[in-house]
Amino acid sequence: MTAAITLDLVTDGALRLALDQSVLRLAERWIPQRLGAPGDAPARALISVNASSTALQHPAETPTLTLGRVAVWVDNDRATALLRGAAPASGGVLTLDAGRGRLQVDPAQTPGAAADLYSMLTVSAALVLAGLGRALVHAAAVVAPDGDGEGGDAWLLAGDARAGKSTTCATLASAGWGYLSDDQVVLTGRDDAVEVEGWLRPFHLDRGGAGERREVAPAELGLAGWRRSARLAGAIFPTVVPAEPTLLTPLSPADALARLVRQTPWLLAYRRSAPAVLALLTRVVAGGGFALRLGRDTYRDAVVLTPLIRLLGPHPLSPSPHTRRGGTKGESRVPPLHICGEGDRG
Repeated sequence: MTAAITLDLVTDGALRLALDQSVLRLAERWIPQRLGAPGDAPARALISVNASSTALQHPAETPTLTLGRVAVWVDNDRATALLRGAAPASGGVLTLDAGRGRLQVDPAQTPGAAADLYSMLTVSAALVLAGLGRALVHAAAVVAPDGDGEGGDAWLLAGDARAGKSTTCATLASAGWGYLSDDQVVLTGRDDAVEVEGWLRPFHLDRGGAGERREVAPAELGLAGWRRSARLAGAIFPTVVPAEPTLLTPLSPADALARLVRQTPWLLAYRRSAPAVLALLTRVVAGGGFALRLGRDTYRDAVVLTPLIRLLGPHPLSPSPHTRRGGTKGESRVPPLHICGEGDRG
């Protein structure tokens, strides 16, 4: 019998992934790069993926949530979640209080099984991490440069597909910033801060601004500043508005929280873990967040974006030679930064 492949999905080994060798090819697109080898201590939570051709029945009830091709039915009383993909043999069950997930796919049912597995792994990880008091968020994350060379604090770049996350992350990284991820991050509450950990995958960017997405490896972009984790400074919510000038606007904590919750669509699926995750997201935006409107005037120039975002500390709107005041009180207009057609996964 071939041994399963095991990977620690977070640095402290709290969540582990175990896969049959035969399903590795289907899971490769989802599995984050540069994961550490599993430690000796048992994981607090485990998601396993097995190969099976057994067709699964779908409940008649309306699902609690859907992601891509996958539907999820959460039973809050029994602390379980049932997952079903579009392919007949794609599905699984999560035992939420125990932090255990068992998924199956048929390796012969490609590419549908691979698409199912991508969404099933995302939802399973999100719900199991929530049981650990952590949050999986649809966001990129960049790390401000620091004078000692160790890197500073991280900023989330959160938003819907094609909002500007991937491109802004790649642009800042090409200008010397560190980066954690362009698509999914894990938030963990610590005593003195919130820690953000990135799940590294290829960047998804548009080709020539024509709306055709392509995968781009960080090395192909010349990026060398990847970090696994960093302390979180706050959240920025980019949107692309080509006809308007680039503008940075502070948000109230309530507005920032609403935007962040939108990027955790699984938050309220399981009632027992929702309060802890909501409290964690509230910590992220306790000082507010920032809306970054990305206009055409910022195309292909990253020079001033670094000092602009580095100002977002204890006094985020203090004057700077790189920031031009204008418009409504509390807004900051910025000179050009590089932004191109969006390629976020969603």
